[in-house]
Amino acid sequence: MHVSPKDPRSPGCGWLIMISTKGAPCALRNQWGLTMKKLITSLLSCLAVLLCAIMPAAYAASNLLDISVAKAPVAGDGTTAGAVPDFVLTFADRDPAVDGISIQNGGTVVIILPPDFIDTGAGGENVIILQGWPQSPRVDGPGFPFTRSVVGNTITLTLFKEWLAPSAFGPGPKQVHLLLNGFESPGTGRYPISLSIDPDGPASDVADTYSGVGYVQIIPRARPAVNVVSIFSAPPGPPPPFFNPFYQIVSQDDPAARQFGAYLWQKDAEPAVGVDLKMTNLRHGRLVQGKNTVGHVLIQAPPGATSFSLETVPLPPPPGGPPSFEVAAFATGLPAGLLGFQFHHDPGVIGKYAIDISMNGGNTERLFVTVE
Repeated sequence: MHVSPKDPRSPGCGWLIMISTKGAPCALRNQWGLTMKKLITSLLSCLAVLLCAIMPAAYAASNLLDISVAKAPVAGDGTTAGAVPDFVLTFADRDPAVDGISIQNGGTVVIILPPDFIDTGAGGENVIILQGWPQSPRVDGPGFPFTRSVVGNTITLTLFKEWLAPSAFGPGPKQVHLLLNGFESPGTGRYPISLSIDPDGPASDVADTYSGVGYVQIIPRARPAVNVVSIFSAPPGPPPPFFNPFYQIVSQDDPAARQFGAYLWQKDAEPAVGVDLKMTNLRHGRLVQGKNTVGHVLIQAPPGATSFSLETVPLPPPPGGPPSFEVAAFATGLPAGLLGFQFHHDPGVIGKYAIDISMNGGNTERLFVTVE
């Protein structure tokens, strides 16, 4: 055995322990292997202890966020190459029973886009903090309780009122909706989007922060899509936050859950009109457009439930449907198909239903109805 400087092409620095067992009996080579395995294990254990001892000073004040990124519900092409970026960063559990992250007056939310997203100079960026479902910002007084700054590919939201989690407005901040009219999405690929939250603001001496990286998948062409929105389930709203159709809780005495609306798009972000629901049995239905099946509905029910249904219903404005009809999508004004739904639960059973609505070749939206 001898010690030599590490090969400079190798990552890191230090020394390598070189062990030669050439010509040694098999038993000896096995013994050397066991010895080295124990030595490496011991070294790794010591290193872990050392890191645990020194890391809290640098990292204890930082909370890692698990961030997912999805196309926004108000555009069919929000994650399509060459289109206006329109997607949502989710950094907390969307279930309204779970609190979001409290942000104090002066607190900041910072989003950094990679340089692949090109600033076209058109302006008109709209960046909104949501509480886990569409159209759920806090609006009190003249508008949102935060200012917005865009410098290069860095977007900073600064609160001028505290937003507690929870509060009278809902469970608190959980998402950021990026509608970036002044940017252009890059080519097909997977791109990192970083997000950091300083709940107390940079001027505070409190070091508690939250940060993480989510990845947006930019696709070459817009796929078929279904996106449930909240503006057709009021009250409450307007103004926002609107009712949350994704997590409904209804009394056993109520005959039905709230109606909700879903925007529908065909491929290439074309509005899907003339679509209606045809149930094939109690738990499965097809979204049909003429003679074609373009999507599906699946219902999971609590044990013993045998008398429940999902039906399509008219929604404003006229003609209201069903089947789906073309509207201008909320916030963007882009053309979309709109189809209304309403769920009726089994009056004799309490429990939780899960409703999945999907478009062939596209995404799936899941909604929950809990009967108490």
